[in-house]
Amino acid sequence: MGFVEGVAGAALLAVALGSEGLAVQYGYLAADFDEALFASAPDKATFWGTFTEPCVPYLRYIYYEIARATLVHAGAFLLLGGLRGLWKPLGSAWNRSTLSRGIMNVAFLSACGYRGAMMWKGWAADAGWSSAGEALSDVHAALWNTKEGLHFIPQSAFDRLYVYDRSFQRLSAVMFGFQAKNLVDTVVFKDGIVFVVHHIVTMTVALFALHPYSHLYGSFFFGVSEISTTILAVLALFDGEFGVPELESDFPNLRLAIGTLFAASFVVVRCMLWPYLTFFYCKDALEILEAGDGVHSPLLVKVFMGGLIILSIMQVIWLGEICAKVYEEVLEPLLVALGLKRAKAKTA
Repeated sequence: MGFVEGVAGAALLAVALGSEGLAVQYGYLAADFDEALFASAPDKATFWGTFTEPCVPYLRYIYYEIARATLVHAGAFLLLGGLRGLWKPLGSAWNRSTLSRGIMNVAFLSACGYRGAMMWKGWAADAGWSSAGEALSDVHAALWNTKEGLHFIPQSAFDRLYVYDRSFQRLSAVMFGFQAKNLVDTVVFKDGIVFVVHHIVTMTVALFALHPYSHLYGSFFFGVSEISTTILAVLALFDGEFGVPELESDFPNLRLAIGTLFAASFVVVRCMLWPYLTFFYCKDALEILEAGDGVHSPLLVKVFMGGLIILSIMQVIWLGEICAKVYEEVLEPLLVALGLKRAKAKTA
């Protein structure tokens, strides 16, 4: 039975990996779907400013992404079932389900992080920057409207928020489908209201980014920032409540290494870049609201700012939890070892 499960799981994962070609081959997606759907911005006269239409041209593609995420989840679950003889905790269906969710999350989040990084890499090559310092200086000046010549950072708040990027348009559709699948999983697995709110907020932003809107800033918030989230998704598998407890007990050094890597990425991505770009995003949004002319929907502009603020508050909460964990697992043992703090008495 285990062998059959493993083969079936591997087959489903193979289908997921080759699903785009299969979807084209069997007529679900057109052969030129990428060019047809994402090459240029949708016609503004068709649905701009509405609340139900932004995703309509992309529905088939969004359904495809939901199906692909489901295939990865199911395939990983079956494959882990086939490997249950190699590690005792895999004998638990709950553990296999938890790990397969993690595999799905890592696969999609890393893909989003990669796409965002490739957008930034393309812009860096176009600008001809020779160092990170030069890039940061030029971007900072461009966002303050004191640097011209960077075509990907227009010189007005309106253009920065409404510039179209085909890579991000597709990323928004992927994110919407992935978060829809995640929302269902969150309810089924009873992850908690915080995760429900997070998925709903992210889905809302992804949906209305298709107008198109916020593509420049979205390259970070939906793209580059997910590099840190990918590491978090791996680390979450070691959690005693929501992950697989045996991972922590069997591989403590691996957990510590991943936790350290995540803490470092969180500081750079979520504590430095996130608030920096949030400031400029809100600055531009307030500027176009004040001007009024050409804004597709003042309400949606406010919804985007509100969603970003909610997610930013979550960053602060998570930062506090990370600091507490780092102190408990790294600093406190170090202080005890140095004789600067008394070890906690063990409870019976």
